[in-house]
Amino acid sequence: MTKRSFLNISFWLKFLGIILLFYLIYKVGWRETFASISKISFIHVLVAVLILWIAFYLKSIRWRIISNSYGIPLGRYRALKVFFIGLFLANITPGRLGDFGRLLYIKDDLPTQKIGWSSLIMDRLFDLICLLLFSLLAVIYYQFSFYILKLPKEYGGIILSLLGGVVFFLILFRYRKKFVKIVKPWQEAFTSHDLGWLKSAQSFVITCFSMVLIYGVFNYIAWAMGIEIDHLGLFLGTFILGILSLLPITVLGIGVRETSLVLIFQLYKLPAEDAIALSLIIFLLQLISFIPGAIWFYLSPIRLQDLKQMK
Repeated sequence: MTKRSFLNISFWLKFLGIILLFYLIYKVGWRETFASISKISFIHVLVAVLILWIAFYLKSIRWRIISNSYGIPLGRYRALKVFFIGLFLANITPGRLGDFGRLLYIKDDLPTQKIGWSSLIMDRLFDLICLLLFSLLAVIYYQFSFYILKLPKEYGGIILSLLGGVVFFLILFRYRKKFVKIVKPWQEAFTSHDLGWLKSAQSFVITCFSMVLIYGVFNYIAWAMGIEIDHLGLFLGTFILGILSLLPITVLGIGVRETSLVLIFQLYKLPAEDAIALSLIIFLLQLISFIPGAIWFYLSPIRLQDLKQMK
């Protein structure tokens, strides 16, 4: 399969989420969905956007801490500006790869290109670890509340997964010298930071706090809509939505987020139209929150094709 055909498949896969969204609204009813959306007021939308901007500001601080630890000079305003641009680009490009466009804005200050890439990977890792941690708590909470996980009656899938893992490690062992030769320069670049325990803990706390704000917006909007739901369950469940939104079948989580929220609402015996309305409002908030990044990008545009040269 050529790279071009792979990209075409990836592009069309994105429409699965959109198709899923329209199917859900069709089944629930357009009138019921829009009636539920009308429960939110404009002032609550503004407050929610402000919460998201505060969360993104905190993330820009974390990125500055990480960048400085790699020897990349980055001031607060510049970190904020470039982070918002990266956030905007990440959500209009496949696989959120546009987020790495941040490197093009600071390329003259990078000690090496590998260090630049490593700083962004480290920045992403904090998000991923926090997301996985909260998702694990969500699974535990839902297991105790609804017993959603049950032992499989057949173990064929588990056995195949284990065999696949064994084959992968055997191949890795067979070509370990070539693998080490490729990975070693990147490993050296990735570990060249001086974060230490204190800065790492600071970055992790900032990450957790920003995540609480970002995913807590679901709870705020649900409260503003008058939805009576277990807010702890909703809050933790949204982190699972965050994991599912990484699937390559969705744009900005469209379709996947709505389906997942409907399932959560069904557990609490709440109407599906409220779940879809809540998700659509969150989608609107996402779009509004990207406006600063879109403006800054318009004022100083870059070509994402130039990322191919940064190796």
